[in-house]
Amino acid sequence: MFLKSLSLQNFRNLADFTINFDKNITVLIGDNAQGKTNFLESIFFLATAKPIKTETDEEVINFREQTVNVEGETARRNDGQTKISTIIQKAEGSLRKRFLVNGIPRRLLDYSGNLVVVYFRPEDIDLVTGPPGLRREYIDLTISQIDRDYRKVLSSYKNLIIRKNKLLKQIREGLAKPDELEYWNREQLKLGALIQEKRHNFFETINSFEKKFGEFEYQYLPNEISQEKLDEVSYREVQAAVSLIGPHRDDFLFLLKQKDLAKYGSRGEQRTAVLDLKITELSFFENILGERPVLLLDDIFSELDKSHRQHVLDLAKLQQTIIATVEYDVHLKKALTGEKILLVENGVITS
Repeated sequence: MFLKSLSLQNFRNLADFTINFDKNITVLIGDNAQGKTNFLESIFFLATAKPIKTETDEEVINFREQTVNVEGETARRNDGQTKISTIIQKAEGSLRKRFLVNGIPRRLLDYSGNLVVVYFRPEDIDLVTGPPGLRREYIDLTISQIDRDYRKVLSSYKNLIIRKNKLLKQIREGLAKPDELEYWNREQLKLGALIQEKRHNFFETINSFEKKFGEFEYQYLPNEISQEKLDEVSYREVQAAVSLIGPHRDDFLFLLKQKDLAKYGSRGEQRTAVLDLKITELSFFENILGERPVLLLDDIFSELDKSHRQHVLDLAKLQQTIIATVEYDVHLKKALTGEKILLVENGVITS
């Protein structure tokens, strides 16, 4: 998989531009707060239609503007070239979000998967010690990039939980009857089983790959759902007006020789576990797609020791890789050949 070009309009602090990539490694050099991460985030946004640094779409729009447009041309081994774009427009206090594939409007369900990326940044260490929601988001973004059925079922499940929670509140306030939950519980059981089956398969697959840096394992912790359990928590769900069990409360652990790294791992072990996960993610996508995804590396080399750093540099040569770094030092220059160099200063990117 290859990103041939990228065009941005009003994306965060970046000046409007179009860049053509070649198949060599691209290195983006610039000081902190100049726009390096925004550049990589725009590629992630093009692939997933989701921002990586914020939860709201509005924040990716330059604060002086009303519209953002991120457009790219991709090439895949068997599917030829595809032009994709995500457009967000502010209008009368709301946001309108559109997705185009070769100029034709598409639903997000059908847009996702045209570009697949692995994004590795220092903040990813929070996956180990951060809240479960962060890890669930990682699972969903990863699987959703290559599994249309998962995207569809996950969207239906999230909408169901919103509607079920609204009904729970109405029951608590005496505005609805408890037996009205039966339909929503049946649907939750059906959709939840599909989601958790795909998540089980994901973890089974990534744990089957060879580990480069140690005996790491990623233990899936499904929040099991059954009719019996739904019956058990029914009263508490009504009182809380919240759905208390199901895949929206799943989690997973980072283990090293059965040791929970969130509780007992050193900072170095946690960092290495995330590196191992990202490398495994590349293999996961290649296993499904038959080709490697685009790799995005955001200022990670200062976080790695010499051996891990060299391994990542060797890995960078196996697929299209775009690297953001503060300093293009002698080690990077020695390790990389034929790379495309881009400079960023105050949001302006030059080659």
